[in-house]
Amino acid sequence: MISDEDVRKSFQDKLGAPGAYGGPGSLQIFRGKSPHLWEGVPPGGCQRHHAIFSKFGIIPEYCFDCYKVFIAPRTVMELFKLLMIFEKLTLPNDNTRKCMVEGRDDCSGAYKGFVYCQSMGEGKEVHKIVRRSISDELSPNVSVALKRGCSEFSHTYPEYSHMTRGGGILKYRKDWKAHEDFFDKQVSNAGIAGAPCAVAPDATSADTQTYPPWEIFAMQYWLRYAATIGDISYLKVAGRTMPPVPQLKRPPFKPPPSRHR
Repeated sequence: MISDEDVRKSFQDKLGAPGAYGGPGSLQIFRGKSPHLWEGVPPGGCQRHHAIFSKFGIIPEYCFDCYKVFIAPRTVMELFKLLMIFEKLTLPNDNTRKCMVEGRDDCSGAYKGFVYCQSMGEGKEVHKIVRRSISDELSPNVSVALKRGCSEFSHTYPEYSHMTRGGGILKYRKDWKAHEDFFDKQVSNAGIAGAPCAVAPDATSADTQTYPPWEIFAMQYWLRYAATIGDISYLKVAGRTMPPVPQLKRPPFKPPPSRHR
């Protein structure tokens, strides 16, 4: 079991280093295989998929095989522990995984972790591995669930998130293919901009002994986020008070139930 002291020893000194904003996606920290190396991934990756969805209101075909294991840490301390788990986790395909804080107005929750999978079968296998690791290293009370694709798609097509034993209920529509073909012919990959980055383009297994400046920046932001919403567990990680995030609007923090009655 990872202790609070383990987190303090691993991160407190590093958090004193200068951080640097690294552009879209830099408030998230990624581990595992770069999504550019995924089998069959179209050029442009997640940015392409979200750009198509934004322009045409359709879900790209590739996204119908996207599943993710979703972990919901209850405090920022648990988010740092999840990052430590992700850094040593062994998965069948070194699946891309990320830790983040939630800032979208239409999404609930505060702290989140994701492990991306390319089929429901792989998702079920990874879910078992992750569930066991979370229970052993973090807490059996932390939620671990298998979900389909991106939340943005489910807001427009609620059936997309519904799953059966054989896969998702919503199926890809053949008439959507023409929109994808048109987009790929008209828009160069270099021209895709402004789309949310579900998976960082350059996500790789990092040297966790020397975190790069953009990861230090992300961790510092996580702590400021926690301070803003009232999650005082950040003090055990940072060892000092942190300034709030200006204009951040999130629901008030609800601490997890005490283990002692």
